[in-house]
Amino acid sequence: MLIGREKEQKAINYLLNSNEFKSIVVYGRRRLGKTELVKHCVKSINKPSIIYQCKESTELDNTNLLTKLIEETFSLSHLSFSSFFDALYYLFDLSLEKEFVLVIDEYPYIRELIKGCDSKFQDLIDTYLNKSKLKLILIGSSISVMEDVLSHYSPLFGRFNQSILLTQMDYYDSAKFYQSFSNEDKVMLYSVFGGVPYYNIQIDAKQSVKENIIRLISGSFSNLKDYLETYLKMELRKVNNANIVFETIANGAFHYSDILAKSHIDSSPALNAILQKLIKMDLIEYVSPINDKKNKQKAGYRIKDLSLRFYYNYIYKNESAHRMLDDDTFYDKYIKDDFESHYVPLVFEIICKEYLINKNKKLEINPMLTDIGTYWYDNPIKKENGQFDVVGKAEKGYVFFECKYTNSKIDDKIIEKEISQVLKTSLKPIQFGFFSKNGFNLDKEYDYIFITLDDLYR
Repeated sequence: MLIGREKEQKAINYLLNSNEFKSIVVYGRRRLGKTELVKHCVKSINKPSIIYQCKESTELDNTNLLTKLIEETFSLSHLSFSSFFDALYYLFDLSLEKEFVLVIDEYPYIRELIKGCDSKFQDLIDTYLNKSKLKLILIGSSISVMEDVLSHYSPLFGRFNQSILLTQMDYYDSAKFYQSFSNEDKVMLYSVFGGVPYYNIQIDAKQSVKENIIRLISGSFSNLKDYLETYLKMELRKVNNANIVFETIANGAFHYSDILAKSHIDSSPALNAILQKLIKMDLIEYVSPINDKKNKQKAGYRIKDLSLRFYYNYIYKNESAHRMLDDDTFYDKYIKDDFESHYVPLVFEIICKEYLINKNKKLEINPMLTDIGTYWYDNPIKKENGQFDVVGKAEKGYVFFECKYTNSKIDDKIIEKEISQVLKTSLKPIQFGFFSKNGFNLDKEYDYIFITLDDLYR
């Protein structure tokens, strides 16, 4: 069973069920389930298919492996091709009579091996476009390469009926991997493993949150810790000085000026180029205030993947202690308290934003929001400045949300205090909303938005 990805399934299946030639690109960082998504869609339509995963070897090796797959799929024998595209031309010829699906997984690998690969694919598509019954799907884990394939300057520009950038799942779909846990535990698990299916599928329902964290990421023999370290080294090696910049952000540098100073990158243009590449690699994200997006002094950069954030917050910074202590002691001393009191409440704000986005798409938030983010304010007269972390922008103004991830219920005093804090800034909100981990204890009636932890997972 494929968990989540309903919209992507619907888009892919619509094209696969066509009687005409269709072409699709599915791309995104590793371990997000691109191949499983495509396999699931292909299996559901019950048509012959070839799913070939390109290898980082030679063109000859890839040609021989694809040839063997063609023979197995169509019960043929003694096929021989001198090049990878000879085999593809054979398949396109075959698609004039037979309707089937051809999936080229990890397209960047074969693209690297064959000179003019995009142009050759363009020729194939243009030649067979109006007469073939083929369904062609290209999959790639290098976001920058696949965006180049789709760009206006690429020979393949305009040749695809659909392009799908697969991103991490939100908190709601991620929780489908561990449905038997309490809602509080679901928040904690999402805080560590985020929306990456490869991580979430390894969570054991028979173990506690702590036991899963130790087994998967913070323990001495945790395979996700090893994977994250290997994945990072592999990705960061592609860009000069990317490792230095990434570690600077991981160590707490947020604003551009701080990153430039602490990373010791030679120049501002050089740093900007690295940051843009890290964003394209889906490792970091650019964060700016919802009410002042062009203000670079208030904007900054942070790690996007929650597992990487957790790793750098607790394991990387305490590497020496991690080697010296047993797993339970390390967790209790270096993770537990800060994780529960600081880290998880910050991720809870992310969850609240994702909830609002999902509800807004269904038109279940009033007023309807056009944006959501962090609101920064300045009061030069009182010499005050600060930020509100979860704020929605509507047509007629802003909706301010307070997210309380505490063991006590939100009562009237808390509501009045939070509202007065906003009003002291001379801002004029059109609505207020409150998220509470442990619900509400109210004596008065309010015309505000109230959302409990159970509501988030209902």
